[in-house]
Amino acid sequence: MEYDVVIVGSGPAGLFAADRLAKEDYNVLVIDERRSAGGSGTLTDGKLVYHPKVTMDLDELKISEKRARMFMDYIDDKFLEYGADPSVGNGDKASLDKIIERSSEYNVDFIVGKQRHMGTDNTPKIIRKFKEDLESKGIEFKLGTKVDSISKDGNIYVKTDAETIECKYLIMGPGRSGAYWMRDQAEKLDIKHKWGAIDVGVRVELAASTFDPITDVSYDAKFHYNTLCHGDKVRTFCVNPHGFVTAEPKQNAIEYRDRSLRPVNGHSFKRKKSDNTNFAILSTITMTEPYADTTELGRNMVVSAYRAGGWKPLVQRWGDLKRGSRSKIETFLDPHRGFDRVIPTMSLDKITPGDLNLAYYGRFVDNIKEFIEVLDNIVPGTAHPSTLLYAPEVKFYDTKYATIGSTLETNVENIFVTGDGAGKSRGIVGAGLTGILAAESIINKK
Repeated sequence: MEYDVVIVGSGPAGLFAADRLAKEDYNVLVIDERRSAGGSGTLTDGKLVYHPKVTMDLDELKISEKRARMFMDYIDDKFLEYGADPSVGNGDKASLDKIIERSSEYNVDFIVGKQRHMGTDNTPKIIRKFKEDLESKGIEFKLGTKVDSISKDGNIYVKTDAETIECKYLIMGPGRSGAYWMRDQAEKLDIKHKWGAIDVGVRVELAASTFDPITDVSYDAKFHYNTLCHGDKVRTFCVNPHGFVTAEPKQNAIEYRDRSLRPVNGHSFKRKKSDNTNFAILSTITMTEPYADTTELGRNMVVSAYRAGGWKPLVQRWGDLKRGSRSKIETFLDPHRGFDRVIPTMSLDKITPGDLNLAYYGRFVDNIKEFIEVLDNIVPGTAHPSTLLYAPEVKFYDTKYATIGSTLETNVENIFVTGDGAGKSRGIVGAGLTGILAAESIINKK
């Protein structure tokens, strides 16, 4: 079959690219190996963060903040149209200013932007309405369909196990779960790319009452810090007030020998609540020489953490890590150590109490420990002995693709890259924005 545009990936990048192209006269097909549209971010917690410092890199995209905010407003309107909660997850200015001032005393940047929370329970409904609207406008979907290979000989040929689809333009936006796949295709197509930074860290779980003063005024609180020990950037990411720790979707697993290793993640619902709040602490590291493959490094950290946890995710109490001892099942809920303050939301039969020092390289552990202690000055109780640290938490969006200006077109004509998997965004809103950029570039080629 032949199409004007094929979009690989039905996450936010793919959906918003299709939305933009639907306003023009294009024959468009969206392909995804998942059986439902939405991507990883919209299948977990559905946080919408409207701030260019958080969800994208303006220098990477080569667009102005004014243009970015225009696109973000459009994306926000779309999600509201399909049923997103209209309430904004930020409190009053005086409360926010107080947190900003307190953070600055410890050289921490507290970033405030408009936020909305769709919720793990509501997000699939919103995405379903989005997809149905696109289908009503002529956009076709092939879900549950894996792309085996892509080739180019004049036009572009997208091969699945059932057919070969021909198109003039191709948008690749498979998300973080497709980062390896995208890199393999780029190498075969001679698309220029290089290593970027890698985010490795832990999923922190603590008493919700500790973080309520922050999340009550900024739902997905964004603290950014540069460590003194190594000068690396560390940040909070994906805060889930009264949420639950879980494993990444199966599609995001790392395959190792005969095992499928899923990094940890977190989510929260609109209706179902826990007594805990969880968030990621991510340490960002860029490597140069002699070893610069950050994708492989991230993979190694996933394998190492699982190995240290007896092939389960590893969890350690902050009190044990600080003391220099591993966590053990016998003392994991010990009230004399204060460990009964936080009961893990991830079942104990699915995790292994252990030692983070045996899971990660020391540089990552140093950064995490320093940041927790700094954050404790801003949010007292963060460094309570009962605080839980789950590993592995690794975000795979570390391959950077050279693109022409703000078009997101690669050096291979008519092939565009978008979203987190291409290192062009960080989250739902940023990914959606890159989809719009790619679609507009195709329209401008007319």
